[in-house]
Amino acid sequence: MNRSQAPGPRGQKDPARSHGSGNVRTDDLRNPQPAPGAGRGGARTSLVSSVLGFVAAAAFAGTAAWASGCQGEAPPGPSTEGDSPPERTSPLPRPAPASSARAAASAEAPKEAPTAAPSEAPEPPAPDKPYTGPLLGSIVPQAAVYPTMEFSKQRLGYIRLGGKVPVDPKPIKGGSCAKGWYRLLDGGYVCGRSATTDLSNPQVRLGITPPNLDEVLPYKYAFNTTHGTPLYRSVPSKDEMMRYEPYLDSAKRKRKEEEKQRAEALYEETEKEVAAAAAARAEAAANPASVAAVAADPAAVEDKAAAVAEAASLGIAPAPVEEEPEKPWWENVDEKGRPRSVTLADLDKDADSTVAKRMVKGFFVAVDKTFGWNGRSWYKTTAGLVAPSDRMYIIKPPASQGIDFPEGAKSVGFILAKSASKYQFDAEKKSVSVAGSLERFAAFGLTGESHTHKSTVYRKTTEGWWMKGADGTYTDLGAPPPDLAPGEKWIDVNLSRKTLVAIEGDKPVFAALISPGRRSKDKKKDHPTHTGVFRIREKHIATTMDGDGTVAGDLPYSIEDVPFVAYYDGSYALHGAFWHGNFGREMSHGCVNLSPLDAKKVFFWSEPRLPRGWHGVWATPENRGTLVSIHE
Repeated sequence: MNRSQAPGPRGQKDPARSHGSGNVRTDDLRNPQPAPGAGRGGARTSLVSSVLGFVAAAAFAGTAAWASGCQGEAPPGPSTEGDSPPERTSPLPRPAPASSARAAASAEAPKEAPTAAPSEAPEPPAPDKPYTGPLLGSIVPQAAVYPTMEFSKQRLGYIRLGGKVPVDPKPIKGGSCAKGWYRLLDGGYVCGRSATTDLSNPQVRLGITPPNLDEVLPYKYAFNTTHGTPLYRSVPSKDEMMRYEPYLDSAKRKRKEEEKQRAEALYEETEKEVAAAAAARAEAAANPASVAAVAADPAAVEDKAAAVAEAASLGIAPAPVEEEPEKPWWENVDEKGRPRSVTLADLDKDADSTVAKRMVKGFFVAVDKTFGWNGRSWYKTTAGLVAPSDRMYIIKPPASQGIDFPEGAKSVGFILAKSASKYQFDAEKKSVSVAGSLERFAAFGLTGESHTHKSTVYRKTTEGWWMKGADGTYTDLGAPPPDLAPGEKWIDVNLSRKTLVAIEGDKPVFAALISPGRRSKDKKKDHPTHTGVFRIREKHIATTMDGDGTVAGDLPYSIEDVPFVAYYDGSYALHGAFWHGNFGREMSHGCVNLSPLDAKKVFFWSEPRLPRGWHGVWATPENRGTLVSIHE
């Protein structure tokens, strides 16, 4: 799909592995999920039973399909920024019910749908009151939400494994779903094969932990520190750990190293003695009278020969040895410790009944649960796999954030320099002095007034002091989209200024820094963010992005459950980035990166709104996505 084109109609399949290099992995959102097998009964309280329970959830959460994704090189390492700064934006909006008109439109069954009338259901509660009515829990990786009581390519959204949503608890019989359809209170229908009102069902109870929307990130994320770390399908036994993680047997490796060192020393000593004997024999051949003087003790010669043979058997002597088996990719590394050649497809080749795949250093997993087993700490990922925590560490997300647009401000300024100052001028603006200090990513309103002093541009803030232009950037809105309705929300992305502004009609309401696509003169490394006017097509609280490097020697990358993703054009999206904190600079593979806090703000402000408990939502003609205008 040409990335500069507007998104195609809903239901059109996005190209897999777009442009041949990278892709987004998400669970299968486009195909109906089969009914799961019967769940295990009764709650179990022992540690072993809890761990085994992860396996049941993993069998469902591990199902994945391919779609396209942001392209390019592996992302930089995780941020190590400090604690969060004081809040400087209004409270984040929460997922809310659709408007009554939209909910009614979504919930209304078509004439060709089953004729059984929906049962009466409780009305959605007022926004300030928590919902306490019946809930429907997903028992498959994604329970598709349809606009009518019929399977189709048209989806409203989906509910993740273990997710719970408000529902009319009485299923409606008929149609192509033998178990009946459940009507969601926020619009749409879910087939009873994919969900249940029995919240004690193991697939619901042991499903993926709901995203924590009160934190900076919806999940905790772990950074893989070593090539070859396995992702197990289930909790491994001790024998399996030793088989798939040979580096754990440190004592054996130490003994082998010591044995090798002793053999090397023995070989060097023996080589010297053999060389000396050879020299003596040569001298004896030249001078037969001295043969008796250099005759060697037969027992000593035999011992030396045995030593040479022993050294050769250890692979030290230049003697023929048996060919070693080919090393796995994670052991076949160059002098810098980088695998010589590996792709995502190579990682899948490692899969068997025990290990799903091995990870490249730099991969991220989203952590669902942490538990102990066999003397080690483990992470259960949101994909239902099991990773050893001693090969990973939990990252600290960047804490930078934008601001609500200040009253009376013409634009918003941001500090990008590592250290900067506030300035003030005298009454005649002939001299300037420092009036205070500023931290990186400080944000403030600008009046639109600027002044040049000794070739340096300064911009006046709404607080009265001046910002030095070279210390940062500022928002600069482009023209409104041509089809903008009065009062409609839209998003302005300025690639030159590297800023984003959320606007309602003609009123800016929020401003933030972005990291657009990284430009390069090397076409293989050139990942521009394309300009144009688009509408948000679909939104996901989190979805996985991965891909191969575009240049020889580049390693694959994989980031599980990238947070707060809003696709607007093919595989390109506005999304949170926790793996770097360099906002205001080009960093991405073509998507628009925001800090996690800013991505969350934009995600819940923009349309289509995410209903309660849903993990993803698609725009519809009745519930259109927010306009996104991207310009230089």
